[in-house]
Amino acid sequence: MDALSARSLLIVAVLQASVSATALVSSRTAALAAGAIGALALGRYAAVAFFASTIGSSARAGLRAFAASAWVLGLAALVAAVAAVALRARPALPWAVAAAFAGPFGMSALALGSGLCSLSAGRTASGGAGRSGGRR
Repeated sequence: MDALSARSLLIVAVLQASVSATALVSSRTAALAAGAIGALALGRYAAVAFFASTIGSSARAGLRAFAASAWVLGLAALVAAVAAVALRARPALPWAVAAAFAGPFGMSALALGSGLCSLSAGRTASGGAGRSGGRR
């Protein structure tokens, strides 16, 4: 696993921990549901990172298939866990859904912020937007 994948997993883990800690304000059941969903979501992100590492490498097809199946099974387990919370502990459902979506929303916000910073830095470095190449 490269440094970018490790940093992304750390960010998702922090997001999941913050959702679980915030759910504790509601109830212990909500915090447990958010924690369990968060753990599954973190496992799914690890499976995605593993799958991504097999794509560009010279990994064998069997290893790539194993990584893809881990990703799909992780997603299925996440959906099943949210459904179980909906059936067994309906008051904790908003926290379970928040834990399920914390990673994607957090990583999207991080990507958007990084992209905007890169665009902003590119403008100041080149002296303006829209110029490709030098003056003639």
